Amino acid sequence: MRRFATTTLWLLLLIVGAGTERAQAQDGLVTFKFTNNAPYTVYMKMYSQDRGHVWPSATTHYILDDNDEHAARLACHVGEEVCYGGAYYTDGKGTYWGVGYNGNFACKECCLTCGTEDEDVWHSWNLTE
Repeated sequence: MRRFATTTLWLLLLIVGAGTERAQAQDGLVTFKFTNNAPYTVYMKMYSQDRGHVWPSATTHYILDDNDEHAARLACHVGEEVCYGGAYYTDGKGTYWGVGYNGNFACKECCLTCGTEDEDVWHSWNLTE
């Protein structure tokens, strides 16, 4: 009888716990490439549209201060939509690109969907006024 009770308890724990494990997001990559053809330095960030994540971080940014192509290869979750945002000023005022420096504007064609390492998802943008 004791063996039956123990077996029943284990089966119940397995059934109850079967769907409670958190799914791990698959690691992915996406690469944004920018060439600054605007007359001034552009401060750039990338924003997840699916979670509250910002690249390179909430308190830092990428600096585009020449007209060379610069690449930002980001670790992201496969299927996650990531959009770029930039501006001349770190307060986000004035001229902006994509979703803006603070990520608070809508944009067309400024986002990429994170893919697997094998998919090599990337796009290049020329920033002009």
